[in-house]
Amino acid sequence: MGEYLNLKFAALFKDIGKFYQRAYSNEPSISYDSKYEKLDDDKIYGTHNKWSADFVKDYYNSQIENLVLNHHLNNIDDNMLWILQNANYRPNSDNRIDESKTSNKQLTSIFSNIDILKKSSYSEMFVPLKELDLSEEIYPTPNNTELDYNSLWKKFKNEFESIPNFYEFETVLAIVKKYTYAIPSLTYLDEDDVSLYDDIKTSVALANCNYLFNLEDNDEKNIYTIINGDISGIQNFIYRVSSPKDAQKDMSKRLRGRSLYLTLLSEAITSNIIHSLDLDSTNILFCGGGRFTIIAPNTNQTDECIKRINDDINRFFINEFNAELYLAIESVDASNEDLNNFNDILSLLNAKLSENKKHKFQGKLEELFSLSSKTCKVKDLCHVCGNQTTNESFCDTCESHVNLGRDVANAKYLIKYSGKKLPESSFYNSDLEIGFIFSKKDISKILDKNSDVKFYVYKLNNTEFLEYANTENNNVSFDFKFLGNNVPSINDNILYFEHLAQCSKGSKKLGVLKMDVDNLGKIFSQGFDKSINISKSSSLSFNMDLFFSGLINNIVNEFKVYTDCDDSNNYNHVGKITFENDNKSYDIFKPKNRSDISSKSNGISTIYINYSGGDDLLVVGPYDDIIEFAQLFRDKFKKWTCNNDSINISAGIKIYSSKFPIGKAAIMADNDLEKSKECGRNKITVFNQVLAWHTDGEVYPGFDKIFDFSKKLEELRESGKLSAGFVYSLLHMWEHKTDIGELNEYSAESWEEYNISKFSKKAYVPSLYYKLRIIKNKQLKEELKDELLEFMPWIRVPVSWSSLRLR
Repeated sequence: MGEYLNLKFAALFKDIGKFYQRAYSNEPSISYDSKYEKLDDDKIYGTHNKWSADFVKDYYNSQIENLVLNHHLNNIDDNMLWILQNANYRPNSDNRIDESKTSNKQLTSIFSNIDILKKSSYSEMFVPLKELDLSEEIYPTPNNTELDYNSLWKKFKNEFESIPNFYEFETVLAIVKKYTYAIPSLTYLDEDDVSLYDDIKTSVALANCNYLFNLEDNDEKNIYTIINGDISGIQNFIYRVSSPKDAQKDMSKRLRGRSLYLTLLSEAITSNIIHSLDLDSTNILFCGGGRFTIIAPNTNQTDECIKRINDDINRFFINEFNAELYLAIESVDASNEDLNNFNDILSLLNAKLSENKKHKFQGKLEELFSLSSKTCKVKDLCHVCGNQTTNESFCDTCESHVNLGRDVANAKYLIKYSGKKLPESSFYNSDLEIGFIFSKKDISKILDKNSDVKFYVYKLNNTEFLEYANTENNNVSFDFKFLGNNVPSINDNILYFEHLAQCSKGSKKLGVLKMDVDNLGKIFSQGFDKSINISKSSSLSFNMDLFFSGLINNIVNEFKVYTDCDDSNNYNHVGKITFENDNKSYDIFKPKNRSDISSKSNGISTIYINYSGGDDLLVVGPYDDIIEFAQLFRDKFKKWTCNNDSINISAGIKIYSSKFPIGKAAIMADNDLEKSKECGRNKITVFNQVLAWHTDGEVYPGFDKIFDFSKKLEELRESGKLSAGFVYSLLHMWEHKTDIGELNEYSAESWEEYNISKFSKKAYVPSLYYKLRIIKNKQLKEELKDELLEFMPWIRVPVSWSSLRLR
């Protein structure tokens, strides 16, 4: 054990006493070791460090125990204690909380404290006190409920004691994350939304930086370097692919593989940086969607590492992808005080990244000119990406993307390793290999056969991750990871896009949905009453990604079809699916109502997650499921973010034939997403109509009410109460009796004026009343009259929905 590792564990556990103490706050007979009673409380702030030391002494050496116990002492001359104390960005303040009064405190959701609209009040929501998982139970609740710290502590201790090696840092960190993510740290009165995990993670990261900084002889005030990386050209890289007939069957895997490739490449870059600098995962503040943020020591080694990464990755992008991708990487130096204004640091980094992207590949003109001078025959070009290849049809890179998209589909585990290429590798980079594994048995074989390799084993989308703790290979770290990796399949056969189209009711079309969070930069920079500190920034990133990478998996499971069904009352037979390598054909049955799904244990999910993480997603599926999924995802997102008016999401949906190139459809969906944002955000664009999500007292209806009416119109047609001709005539009536045209200028003001203008047009009313006379049912006639007067300006959506569903 070296002093650096001792410091890591001291930083990791110095505040665990906040958890331990609250677990026994109502049991006076149970307390920490009596030897700590003799310590002078005037020299040691509070008592949580005594509880922390009491826990540590049973598992770790005396140096770690001493660091944990004395990290609040004043006038110290111990160098390691000094480093641990200096790894603190918060100023000394009288605003501290009395630790004896924290046992009944619940973590406030960080989303409930965000206010970019500058309203005077907002609804406070709380994070349920439980271990981290992906159940509905982790959503914020409005009531500060009774807290059972004691039971949670016992679960934590039992799981912690199942680890064979207490000095395996990343494994221990994962357990701490699982059990402390919902516990308030409560260092200061105004920080009720910072979790104990976020403070612990930050403490370790800062301690790492302080230790390494002090190894160099310098007088710099700025101890830290904040590194931001951003890979640009992602959209073109993923979707600029041809769809020749011989490549169409693998297009779903290829697109999924390309999206995942960029995610894994970002992880490989961050892994390279932290391992090169002798840091650990706590120093990665964010990584996802081609972007990452790292806190590192302000040393010459860090400067050299940034330069090397920049050169190596961009040279790789030139040679491998014809300069289609580009890594912009920038850094700023920071002091402890600066970390209290972390939004200012992020704003400066974003400005530097924007400027960097204006000068792509600067200093690499020779490689670019060399690339442009290369010529080859058309027959030597890859049929998909257009790059040069020695194969008949597809280059090795495109083939590897297909394999990656196949391997990740519904995988249960992810393994990371370096230094040895294994058959299990799905992703290869010079510094990191990653494999996706489906069974516990396969994991065991890999670990047992390769004891000389350092492995990181992640359980995907499941926090019960210590099932291999008894392995004989001691060179393994265990953790869990959230990844949106749902891919529809039947008996291990991954569905093609044309199969997903068969799962639609009525017209056999696909839908592609693009969504992302509105004003995310403003939420980070202006969302709080005062500047956001590094712990809050980390918490905000963690909770946003938890929804997009983890909780999305529950939402997609609400959309399923079935291959066996004898219930024609609740299910529709929508099509038949066959596979080239399978002689069987599968009849597909679709529930008439999503609530019927819960009554059947089996089923095939219909939502294909192309990408989801950070703050955005792209999914593909049957057009009708995609529209319903968009609504449900938005509703769940609002619940997750405490129904805060300052936090919203926009969407764009494009409906298309399964033979239409998916890459083009994705770009069109992205264009529709941009329309939603340009028209004021918090909107969805579908059937070329830009709609507010919810009515919320507006003069005109939102998507929620319009979509409900769409389903009603479908039901009336299907039951024979309305004819197809009547429904089609509604759209014809609106388009020919009004002179409103289409919205052709996309801005919040234009959208508002356009909708008010549509709502005020009444020239269609006489024709509508005349048309309604054919309906004999008086009650239905009156209902439709009122509803159509409300929905006629947006009638394209109900008519399009019912027409597609009943075609």
